Amino acid sequence: MHTHDADVYERLVRILRVDFAREPSLLVPQATLRGTLMMDSLDLVDLVFFLQREFGLEARMEDYREIRSLEGLVEFVSSHAPVGRVSEVSAGIA
Repeated sequence: MHTHDADVYERLVRILRVDFAREPSLLVPQATLRGTLMMDSLDLVDLVFFLQREFGLEARMEDYREIRSLEGLVEFVSSHAPVGRVSEVSAGIA
């Protein structure tokens, strides 16, 4: 995992652990959102809200439909977050 991806992964794990009360042991890259993490449709809508707020994403709900795993979510956020936004968040600037 690249440094940028590692920053995104760390932040996503924190969101899932704190805001969604998911067990840290489940938060591995291969974890599936609906299966392993047991996220329902409402959870996924809430997660999109958190991603928009934390990473400045402006993607539509439809853009998230093909994401199945935490690893896929990291890749999506890394490729869609505005330049500099991930480093600002991980540095506590945002």
